[in-house]
Amino acid sequence: MLYKITKEEASAAKIPHHIFNLNVILTHLAMSKVALEIGDGSPVNFILIPVISIMVISYLYFKSKQKAVEESWFVAAHWTLAWRRGRILIISYVIAIAIFMVATLIGSLLGGGMMMNDFSADGSSTPIHEKITMFLSAVIVFFTLLIMFLQEGISVYDAGKGIIDPSITKYIPRNDTANEALAENEYSTPKNKEK
Repeated sequence: MLYKITKEEASAAKIPHHIFNLNVILTHLAMSKVALEIGDGSPVNFILIPVISIMVISYLYFKSKQKAVEESWFVAAHWTLAWRRGRILIISYVIAIAIFMVATLIGSLLGGGMMMNDFSADGSSTPIHEKITMFLSAVIVFFTLLIMFLQEGISVYDAGKGIIDPSITKYIPRNDTANEALAENEYSTPKNKEK
């Protein structure tokens, strides 16, 4: 849906999407590399990544509640949209951690199994089921991050043009002071324009 907005509203509506994408880039890409180098591939070091990411997503949540009171409906709606996408990312963390924990529990109960060399200086090895589940968990989070990153990039463009999905009204209803709706989408004609 296309809405009538000011330049200030367009800039303010882009901010939550930039924060979300910075979270993806700095936390998940940069910190993952550091965790791999410091921890020799140990999954314990990766716990810090979702913790920091959830802190950023929590910030988006609390700011979305604040913006709903202080800012225009359009700006608040974009903060809410960024928070709702952050929820999907949190769900992917929960799924990934659950898969890893279940596989680790089963592996510890059954014992034995094939081992995989850690390629470390001390020649240690890890059960292969742990490596496989760590990889599977990482793939789940990676694909969720990729989709969310792309959607947030599109939302930055949409925020600048005054566009947002009308289904966001389920989470932040429009009121009398909400931005004026101009058209169904950027390609349709304005409602008040006669044929």
